[in-house]
Amino acid sequence: MEKELRKQAIERYLKGESPKSIYRDLDRSKNWFFKWLKRYQSGEPNWCGDQSRAPRKRPKAISDTDRKRIIETRLQLESQKYAQTGPSAIKWELTKAGQPLPSDSTIKRVLRQEGLIKKNSIRPQRGRVSLFQGSLRR
Repeated sequence: MEKELRKQAIERYLKGESPKSIYRDLDRSKNWFFKWLKRYQSGEPNWCGDQSRAPRKRPKAISDTDRKRIIETRLQLESQKYAQTGPSAIKWELTKAGQPLPSDSTIKRVLRQEGLIKKNSIRPQRGRVSLFQGSLRR
């Protein structure tokens, strides 16, 4: 439906109709019309098709080697008795190895994606912890 509307607008323009009358008649904006005119003039065969809005590159995406280092470090820490295994501990181990450091949130995201974050089954958290055991009122 939308594709045909774009083609119709450009066909009308090529026949000599003014852009203003075209986009008003089609109940579209000026920017909409000139966007599709520009795409038509680019010469691409699929000029009237939708294009992805997703970024072509992900500059902040973590590399596979960094992902593997995080996972290996986590598994190594888990094999040690009484070792801390959270993002800060992993970051500390990577620092000792002299490797570049991802952020704590990146480490946590990788661990979550790999299913390595486990809930505490011994002492589950229950809401807020009060500083006072009893009531202050008597």
